[in-house]
Amino acid sequence: MAAEVESMFYVREAPWHGLGTGVREAPDSREALRLAGLDWNVVQEPIYTARKELVEGHKANVRDSDRKPLGVVTDRYCRTAN
Repeated sequence: MAAEVESMFYVREAPWHGLGTGVREAPDSREALRLAGLDWNVVQEPIYTARKELVEGHKANVRDSDRKPLGVVTDRYCRTAN
């Protein structure tokens, strides 16, 4: 079975797949997010068709770090701020 790991960290003992960044002691939350490669925010952007027509009623959730799409939501979706 392949590990479906994009990014991660581990404390002390490496996981079976050997992927990730190893650290000796558990970090605080902010550092854990950075080590795991999760130090990005979700932003919403409009969606357009190939003909450059706006898709009404939907938005794309994307990472602010690399613009990788995470999913599509309706305009009713409202994420809570941290």
